[in-house]
This record gives sequence, structure tokens and C-alpha cells, in this order.
Amino acid sequence: MNVLLIGPRGCGKSTLGRPAAQRLGLPFIELDDDVLATFPQRSVRDVWAARGEAAWRAAESEVLAARLNDDNQVIALGGGAPMIDAARQRIESEQAAGRARVVYLRCAPDELARRLSGEPGDRPALAGGDEEVATEAAAVLAQREPTYRKLADSEIDITECTVDEAMVRLASLLISYREASPGGPSDACD
Repeated sequence: MNVLLIGPRGCGKSTLGRPAAQRLGLPFIELDDDVLATFPQRSVRDVWAARGEAAWRAAESEVLAARLNDDNQVIALGGGAPMIDAARQRIESEQAAGRARVVYLRCAPDELARRLSGEPGDRPALAGGDEEVATEAAAVLAQREPTYRKLADSEIDITECTVDEAMVRLASLLISYREASPGGPSDACD
């Protein structure tokens, strides 16, 4: 069974997923890296500038479908991947067949804005200043969260977690999935 990590940019899918997968001896897949490798450009920003969002999303859906042909992986999806109809349908199909579980890493918009302001990374830029980043982060999350929640088999609220606390909670959840316990609990850091 594959475990898919979903959530907005800045929620920690890679930061938490990589060590949690390693702890369980599972391969960790950063879907954005695989998608980027299908383009001649060297960064996500460059792909979006040269090819546009539609080209990125099409490649993202295709790469996800190919990755889902393998098993026993932890896959961190880009924040917008679940919004692509074909990708979402494939995820739902994998869930229905018992071949995938989806974990939504939930984070409050103000914390996302703080993280994105401090470390934007190689992603298409959000708006200019901190206030604009906060507004846009909240708007993007409000748009995407219903889809994230609908797809999620489990949620971990990482807003108040340290990286270590969140990683332990994610690893525990992955262990419960591996042991084939039904569903997975919602969890939050106190």
C-alpha cells in the first residue's frame, strides 16, 4: 500500500515524510522532483514561466499515475496535485482498491504564511510582501481544504507541532497503516 501525503505548500510533506519513510524502511518519493525531471528546465519556477501551470499539472498527473503503479512508498504530492481531476480520480480509485491511504497534513493559514515568508523554496512565487503571502496562503488553503479533507483517510494537525513531534506522529500513523489497522486516527499536537 502507498501512503500519499497531501496538504498545502509549507505544511511539511517533505520535511516529515522523508524521515518517517526512512524510519519504516520505505522509499520516499518527492513527486515534484519527479515531475521536474520530465522538463528541460532546472527549477519549478522556470517550468511555470516557460510552459505554464497547465503543462506542469498535466505532467504531475501523469507522473503520479506512473508512481502509483509501484507499491509500499510514501509519496509527497505537490499542494495542487489533488486539485487535478485525473489525479484526484486516480487517488480515489487507489483508495477504493485498498492500494493507497491519504494523510492530510493540516496547518493553520497564519503558520503557513510564516513558513512561506521565511523560506519560499523553488516554487512559483506567491504575492510580494508578508501580508500578501498571508492573504494568498489563506485563500489557497480555503479553496483546497475541502478536497484535502474529502480525500484524507487521516489528518495530522501540525500547526503547533515541532518537526520531531509531527514526524513521530506521522511515523506512528504509517506503522498503523502497515499493520493494516482499519483507517487511521486524526491527530494533533498539543
